[in-house]
Amino acid sequence: MDLSQVTSEDAKDAASKIVVFPVGSTEQHGPHAPLSTDLLLAKSVAEEGIKQFPGEAILAPSLPFGVSEEHRNFPGTLWLSPQTFRDCISDVLNSFIHHGWNKIIIVNGHGGNIDALNEICADITRNTTKPAFATTYTWFRYSDDLPMGHAGEVETSMLLHLFPNLINSGMISQASSDSGDRWGSFEQGAQMKYDVEKFTKNGVIGDPSLASSNLGEKLLKESGTSLAKLLEVVSKLKLS
Repeated sequence: MDLSQVTSEDAKDAASKIVVFPVGSTEQHGPHAPLSTDLLLAKSVAEEGIKQFPGEAILAPSLPFGVSEEHRNFPGTLWLSPQTFRDCISDVLNSFIHHGWNKIIIVNGHGGNIDALNEICADITRNTTKPAFATTYTWFRYSDDLPMGHAGEVETSMLLHLFPNLINSGMISQASSDSGDRWGSFEQGAQMKYDVEKFTKNGVIGDPSLASSNLGEKLLKESGTSLAKLLEVVSKLKLS
């Protein structure tokens, strides 16, 4: 069930207690990829996971804003403060629980959201008056082998497969040549630079020229399979 496309009566009769909640961001993804990249990919992985899951799950409307201030100096980037983001997520999760949907998986598409999401999921699971469980599935962490970066090979491949019309293919070469090779700048393990333009000229980390639609199709199926397995585990949880 896609909650954004049904009536209140339909929602009342939902057979599932499991909610899948895509969360992304609106932030720069280099000169070749859309500001909505994180949101589009989180929702696509959520849909793929639900499709592969043999049970039933509710797809919640997606949240298009995240903790993205590190991208603030690139036009079009929008962000929430970490505290506002936590409050927003907490309110939405408590809304799910109010309706009896007490098993919640947040499908996250933005690295900057991870810490806040983990904190909120732990708090919801420990401290709600009604029994509930929440967890975060950050889709690009389903495999340790992925060269994630930012608007690099992985995200660009997914976009080429799912939303090829949103990729400015003519800018991929420039995106590759002006990209950074790592996220941040460190001394003795300590972060020294916080804003993205300090360590990548065009906002890209990694090499989008290596991207392909075929790789994107593979990544979507694999991340969807991983999410479906998590849905299976969560569906069997006994809450008390």
